[in-house]
Amino acid sequence: MDVIPHLEDLWRYGRVLTGNDSDADDLVQEALARALTMARSYDSSRPLLPWLITIVRNTFLTHSSRAIATRQRLASFADMSEQSFPPSQEHSAELANIQRALTRMPAEQAEILHLVGVLGFTYTEAAELLGVPAGTVMSRLSRARAALKHNLEDTDGGTSRPFKIVGGRDANH
Repeated sequence: MDVIPHLEDLWRYGRVLTGNDSDADDLVQEALARALTMARSYDSSRPLLPWLITIVRNTFLTHSSRAIATRQRLASFADMSEQSFPPSQEHSAELANIQRALTRMPAEQAEILHLVGVLGFTYTEAAELLGVPAGTVMSRLSRARAALKHNLEDTDGGTSRPFKIVGGRDANH
């Protein structure tokens, strides 16, 4: 079981859940320790990343409340956006607006956008990871896309270029 190729995806997902680098590091480290202890339960005929993502998510849910995680995520993104994106570059400013808009979203919406839009999981795969029906994933994703669009309009005053939020291998269905 080679987890090395998946570390960056696991860390990014951990970052979405925890809202900051340090907690994401701790979360992924603990999840990988759990994965090692549960290695015998891994079915090698199935993809490794979804199994690892499930462990990261379950570890997160076991060790923190959603309210605390949301507060930390909001504070961390706000700090990071001001330091990471100089306003002199149009592209960086647009990314900062997107990041600020994301911080205003509920954690479950940011989570589903990350799973489908960034990591590229299908609706079915995301549903399995989250333990919800695929219809719930599609509904949450639709609300998340609408909320992100609305938050972007509020964040940048409607000055950013329109964009389409896509992702997942079944985004065209």
